[in-house]
Amino acid sequence: MDDAAQAERARHDLRRGAGLGTITPGPASWRRGTASSSGWTAGLVCFWALHLAEASFNYDDSLDVFGVHGIGGMTGTCSPGCLRPRDWRTSGLIEGNPQQLLIQLYGVAVTLVWSTGATFVLLKLVGAFVPLRVSREHELEGLDITQHGEALQ
Repeated sequence: MDDAAQAERARHDLRRGAGLGTITPGPASWRRGTASSSGWTAGLVCFWALHLAEASFNYDDSLDVFGVHGIGGMTGTCSPGCLRPRDWRTSGLIEGNPQQLLIQLYGVAVTLVWSTGATFVLLKLVGAFVPLRVSREHELEGLDITQHGEALQ
């Protein structure tokens, strides 16, 4: 990808508001400054993850669902472990309590294991009955034409 395309992609990603999903659970619990820092941190982490993952792993995620929702969700889950919401009785990492961050990380790990396992089983089950991907020829011709029956005018 050339520099101009990368710059346009960066502007597009930042405009999407990748960090907003990290603060939506219980937004009234956060102080203004901690909510902003959590959102900005998540936006930067998501932006970095999208470009790193795209360049390193070459996976197919046309809507950047994992990069935005997966990474953003994990960042948002860990945020209370670092920055204590105002109605929590426990402190976070910044206030000298690393235990809360470890609890949040444990929740992320359990969720990742469960989601990965369940997704694997479901994809194997569905894949036993129908193909999960279209053929290369159909992809090159265009899915609107081959899968949806649309015609070029």
